[in-house]
Amino acid sequence: APFGLGQKTTVWARTLPLAQQLVESGHTVTIVIPPWDTPADSGRSWLDGGVRIINVALRGGLLLVLWRMMRTLTRLRPDIVHIVKPRAHAGLVQWLLWQRRRLRGKGPLILLDVDDWEQAWAEVNNYPPLVARFLAWQEEWGIRHADGITAASHWLVERAMAYAPATPLCYLPNAVTPPNNIAPADFRSADFASADITSTQRAGAQILFYSRYVEVSPEWLATFWNVLHALQPDATLVVFGDALQVGRTLQFQQAMTELAAVAATAVCWQPYRPDLVDALYRSSACAIFPSLQGPLLEAKCSVKLATTMLQGVPVVASAVGEQQYYGANGAATLVPPSATPAEFAEIVAQVLAAPKHHRRQQANALERLLQTYDRRTLGQTLAAFYQPLLEH
Repeated sequence: APFGLGQKTTVWARTLPLAQQLVESGHTVTIVIPPWDTPADSGRSWLDGGVRIINVALRGGLLLVLWRMMRTLTRLRPDIVHIVKPRAHAGLVQWLLWQRRRLRGKGPLILLDVDDWEQAWAEVNNYPPLVARFLAWQEEWGIRHADGITAASHWLVERAMAYAPATPLCYLPNAVTPPNNIAPADFRSADFASADITSTQRAGAQILFYSRYVEVSPEWLATFWNVLHALQPDATLVVFGDALQVGRTLQFQQAMTELAAVAATAVCWQPYRPDLVDALYRSSACAIFPSLQGPLLEAKCSVKLATTMLQGVPVVASAVGEQQYYGANGAATLVPPSATPAEFAEIVAQVLAAPKHHRRQQANALERLLQTYDRRTLGQTLAAFYQPLLEH
């Protein structure tokens, strides 16, 4: 893995659930982590759902961390090493394993899992030019030097095929875990637990927008909300999440004030807080997932979208990237990628005006997610992908 079980979602939301399903299929699975994002885990190991999690010690810097990761893999003697993201520590381990196997003529199968297009994040994360070029090289080299590839989105499948057309490839989107009670329920009744948010609540519909402030432009959001607020004057908007770029939240707030002065008073800008998530789901009339087209958003496979749908919140989403697949068959209200902010707002207004449709969408979402994206189903898909590679 490239990092630990912290705020980054890949390992705990994607890698670990799939690993647990592999254990249920009879495999022995270990996740080796350089926990630079969770330093308190340095040197610790434990079992989680039958999966052994090993956090190598961080002391001594990059080279010693890599040495410990390689030493751990040598001791485990795995049949398969499945690299999670071809970047940073994980990408370097892939390179070392490939070179060692080339020199010795033997070694484990080296598979690669891609769940994002890292090059698209270079500008967002403000990487220095040399770092951006190195990570781009790692990403492309990793795809070209793998015995098999798992990809979380159709966009990534196409990109991997372009770089490595002869490499076995498996489409493996992010899985969902069925709730204890999978019957649709009325999630609309509870009030907020947060005084900050309740101060902006109105009697009308509340719209939830999970955001990292990269999905749309500040002008897009301001125009959208100005139109929707005119159609639904008692509606409120909660923008929930933390910006990935310093100063980005302020840009959105300024655009909202300048382009939608009246509507701006009905917006709550709430930084991410885990303890507010359930209350937001219960109190929101719908959630929006607008998305501009481009590699950044087309490559990703949104855990937040799937979780929101699974919780029974009516969803309006741009038909961009994996959103069009998660939301298919009536599981979400899909908006054409070419829709203007005003057109998106009009569709949201229509959804808010048809509460009887919500129950049907909840049922469609549950059926869609639990039949197509259930973790057990996708775990079986991964196990089936491994089998011929192991027999070869």
